[in-house]
Amino acid sequence: MKATFSTSKSKGFTLIELLVVIAIILTLAGISMVVVNGVRDRASKAEASSEISGLQQAIENYMLDTGRLPVAWSPSEVRKKASKDGQLYFTTSLTDESGIMAILTNYMDEYDKKLNPKKTAYFNTKSTDMEGTPGLYFEGRGRVALYDPWGNPYHIVLNANPDDRTPRVTVGHRMVTKNVAIYSVGKDNQGSTEDGHLENDEFNEDNVKSW
Repeated sequence: MKATFSTSKSKGFTLIELLVVIAIILTLAGISMVVVNGVRDRASKAEASSEISGLQQAIENYMLDTGRLPVAWSPSEVRKKASKDGQLYFTTSLTDESGIMAILTNYMDEYDKKLNPKKTAYFNTKSTDMEGTPGLYFEGRGRVALYDPWGNPYHIVLNANPDDRTPRVTVGHRMVTKNVAIYSVGKDNQGSTEDGHLENDEFNEDNVKSW
């Protein structure tokens, strides 16, 4: 008896079926990327919010301990540098001359150590070896920068007259009842003018703020 073999060939995918499968895979990959990016954005905002809170607390603690602003300027220089509204605007970048991050991290040269008499590291977070990347960047004694999760410096607004009975600073159109306000311009790197004012809050929803 002869063995019989089936002559029918297995039917493969048609071109249309392959295209449908590829389209489904690409759609799922796109959805996954959106989800992953959303998670990353929320994590970055949470990190920035934590650093802003820590930085604000560090500044307030320094002021309580020393009775002065955490800047490398004398009281007379502070008055000269203050804007007409009695506020100081600066950032945590390496090019900022205030020296605030060097003072708050107690990473100063011998001449300036009087600015932190208790030798207290009021602020600390992860460090980075490259300028413009997230974290604390130590270029040298007295030269320290802090960059947010998107690689931008934080903006700081300080009341140049902290002895006022009502602590307050104005950022953009918002009055903040604190002697210090801090914000990050967020992922889009938009939302700050040269003097530190927010250009328009409603158009910069990704900004992370201390108030």
